[in-house]
Amino acid sequence: MSDSPFNFKVLSSSEVTPMATPDNLSSVSSAFASFSPSVLDVATAGLTAPHGATPLRNSIEQTTAPTLEADLQQENITAAKRPLFGRSKSDAVQRRDIEDIVLILRRRPGAISELGIERIARNNSLEVFKDDIDGGKRISLGGRIILIDIDLLLPANKVTKVALSLASMLNDQSSAAQARSDVLLLADLQTATLDAFARNVERLARHDKLSTNQIDNFQVLDGLYKNALQRIHEYEIHAGIDAENMGHGTPAVDDVGVLGLSIWYWNERHKIPESLSESERKRYRVIVEIGQSGRTGGGWGVVQNNALIGEQVATSDGEINWQEPDYSNLEDQVTSFVLKLDPPVAIPYYDAAILDPEGEAEIETIPTFNGSKDTVVFAKRAVYDSRGQPVEYVFSLTSTRVAEMRKIEEVYLSHPRQIFSVFEILRQSIRMRALIHSVFKPNFLIPRSAVSTDLPSTLAELVSSLDNRNNSMAQPESTAKAKAPPTKISVTLTKPYGHVPRVTVIMPTTDYTAIDGQPRLTSFAVDVARGGKIGVAGLVVNEHDDMQGREEMERTLEHVIDVAEDLGIVAHWVREQVRM
Repeated sequence: MSDSPFNFKVLSSSEVTPMATPDNLSSVSSAFASFSPSVLDVATAGLTAPHGATPLRNSIEQTTAPTLEADLQQENITAAKRPLFGRSKSDAVQRRDIEDIVLILRRRPGAISELGIERIARNNSLEVFKDDIDGGKRISLGGRIILIDIDLLLPANKVTKVALSLASMLNDQSSAAQARSDVLLLADLQTATLDAFARNVERLARHDKLSTNQIDNFQVLDGLYKNALQRIHEYEIHAGIDAENMGHGTPAVDDVGVLGLSIWYWNERHKIPESLSESERKRYRVIVEIGQSGRTGGGWGVVQNNALIGEQVATSDGEINWQEPDYSNLEDQVTSFVLKLDPPVAIPYYDAAILDPEGEAEIETIPTFNGSKDTVVFAKRAVYDSRGQPVEYVFSLTSTRVAEMRKIEEVYLSHPRQIFSVFEILRQSIRMRALIHSVFKPNFLIPRSAVSTDLPSTLAELVSSLDNRNNSMAQPESTAKAKAPPTKISVTLTKPYGHVPRVTVIMPTTDYTAIDGQPRLTSFAVDVARGGKIGVAGLVVNEHDDMQGREEMERTLEHVIDVAEDLGIVAHWVREQVRM
């Protein structure tokens, strides 16, 4: 058995998502994204169970059909007839199968009502107490540590007050923290349904249930925030590090609908001024929880230890000064820190193997996109120039040696020091997805039939078409003034196993005033390394590669891509710079 400290949970599929072709572009879904057109928000049909079938899953599906079947279909989960890739599944995977089914059964807690609140409590093994108050009832949900008091106005079913208390932290909770958690839960109970409240109660109940006489999970998470994550964040800010996008993230408690600890680790287009609307950027976080690790030994486990960081946050070489907990008195029931990804992220199979080497045998190399002319994906996009005028482009996307993807929703850790390593993997995948998605998002995609026959589909055709356009200069002025078709830009995605993903962009920058009268082609390659770091290589302005100051231009281009995160804007900027 491997001693890897990582584990992961597949969210969507145990098989490769089908490729996108002009015939199935109608099945585009914005919920699924990755590097390859096969999973580039283009198709989600044919998804199968995350971990295959189990006797329990099949039994529940048969006894609860057809309602559960509809729920399963809505969640893109179906019952497979054999284990994943024909292999028997581990106990941990089978346990997650059961958790999937339980989550589906709990997912529709209903409208806000006395019975609905009771149902949530009993589903999470919490005790329920009721007291009559003026105009309604006080419903109390209790565990060994948590107590939630809810004042419900009847018969209007309106919640007027919520109070959360933790028996083990009555003296440690500040009034501000208490008010923040109460306000969040009250907001959950003032919506149309109990969905948000159910998710937060489930998290509270799990931490309550997994706490022992030795370990209070609420104190563990509070210590992780105050004594480690908050100190690291302050250190990175003081050192001039962009903590959220390049460091250990921005920790937060009871933030944006999540009761508990979370860490914001990526903000798309974060180098653009804050005036950019929220709809134009996307923010990523992990929710830090404690769950059963499914493993024993090897140093796994959560212990009651507030000394996670040394007296000095960082060592002399800038490394975070993490301390090793004492596992000598760890109980048999082993728990782990769990990072719940919000939203989930698609990563390559081999990166999933880094997080869980034990699952590497289940990873198969299955071609998802052959890059042939018949399966090129097209998109039409307008970019505004410096005068505010739209300039139309048609982008074509082909892929070669692209690794298959797995969308994950959680990662298990044995020590918080691994958080940064996980963020580096996630940031790389998120940023590459953002670059591709900037011009190949669903509303930009067009079928091949909509692409003008005048537009070339291969590099050879691109050069040939430029020659033809160059020869047309000898035609009468009235003919030359005819509206030219949108400029064609070729994008090639290469994502070999174990290598940095690369996007190669080739575009025409024809200069009709050139002495030799030859068409110009500009090309460059964009590499996205760990942490989402951008690198530009192979900048070529024409076929003779006689550009002066190439390295300086490549560094400038890296900065432009880093800020814009948009291949359309970058391509237009490069064309304008070359023509100057």
